[in-house]
Amino acid sequence: MTMATKPACGPERDPEFFAAIDEVFGKYPDAARRYAVSCMRLEHDIMQIDFEKQIGVSRVEDGQIITEFRERDDESVRSHHSACCKWVGEAPHKTCVEICLE
Repeated sequence: MTMATKPACGPERDPEFFAAIDEVFGKYPDAARRYAVSCMRLEHDIMQIDFEKQIGVSRVEDGQIITEFRERDDESVRSHHSACCKWVGEAPHKTCVEICLE
């Protein structure tokens, strides 16, 4: 990365965003422990996931969190949906890209 190149993600790339997140997390510390901010570069740029058509479905296996991307119209995704989402985008265009299956 050269001096003129911004990092793909993080506070150096989006300082105002992270300052606002830090403020909100500081204001609501109990809630902040339940959430994290995640860069979606690997999913978007490397794996070419189309979040309009696909959704990430996660499971815990041997101490690891495994996420598989499935088509949004996959009946197994819809039939097991819970309130666990990883949200991408900004209102009013936020998208749930990860759900927890029971």
